[in-house]
Amino acid sequence: MNQIVNRGLALLMAGAAIAGGLAMSAPASAATLTTTTTCSTGGPIQGLTVKACVDVTGAQVRVYGMVGAVGISEPPVNPRSVGAEVSGTIVGGALLGSGSQALSIWNNSFTVEGVTTTVASGTTVRAKVVITPGPAGPGGGGTPLPGPNSVSVDVPVVY
Repeated sequence: MNQIVNRGLALLMAGAAIAGGLAMSAPASAATLTTTTTCSTGGPIQGLTVKACVDVTGAQVRVYGMVGAVGISEPPVNPRSVGAEVSGTIVGGALLGSGSQALSIWNNSFTVEGVTTTVASGTTVRAKVVITPGPAGPGGGGTPLPGPNSVSVDVPVVY
């Protein structure tokens, strides 16, 4: 019985030594980067909630949009078919990139990816989401309706 206890104790000690060695091998000077998310606060567009968002993590920015139903619809309601285009630009400068997606929305929401890239400190990034009427599917989207059909947000990047 004593041998079993001694072996168990030896195994626990060896495991603790290995774990301690692994913990000490992590660099002490590694900086932890945090992500800051900023989204637009505009009202609904064409009966949908639409937000333009920018995540900033150090020099890296992610531009995306969130499009969804305003509330919970009770059946029988047809899904809303729309096209959503998300673009990222440097304010007063170049296009960073864009992405688009055809959506069929009914009691759900989508994240539409724009671009993820690196920018210089001091840059202001604009995220913009444009909504066009459907149909959803390959080649979906149509002509933008008059009136507000987009939301945007400007985010300064400082690191």
